[in-house]
Amino acid sequence: MPEITPGSQLRLDVDFTEGVAVLHAAGEIDVVTAPAFERKLTELAALCGTSTLVADLLDVQFLSSAGLAVLMRTADELEGRSRFLIVADGPATARPMVLVGLAEALEIFPTVEAALSTV
Repeated sequence: MPEITPGSQLRLDVDFTEGVAVLHAAGEIDVVTAPAFERKLTELAALCGTSTLVADLLDVQFLSSAGLAVLMRTADELEGRSRFLIVADGPATARPMVLVGLAEALEIFPTVEAALSTV
């Protein structure tokens, strides 16, 4: 069942594909919604153990610095025990990551299928 953050524009939905947790985010990841986004990523990271966690941001229309910080913290937390793959494409998600240099530090893919093909 999708989770909608109260009073915000963020929707979080999870599915499992071949044992990989995929968090689909839609809407805005800003200073108000970033904590809920981070809680869900942390929860899924605990579930996936040594597997892979995918954050699908294709339906995110706004990704603030608070959201970028969540992505980096999650990648740092999972380093050495799980892969953290990010699906982002376009000016709202991939571009901010490139502009601040995160594209070199994170595994970013243009589609969920492309990310899953590396697992």
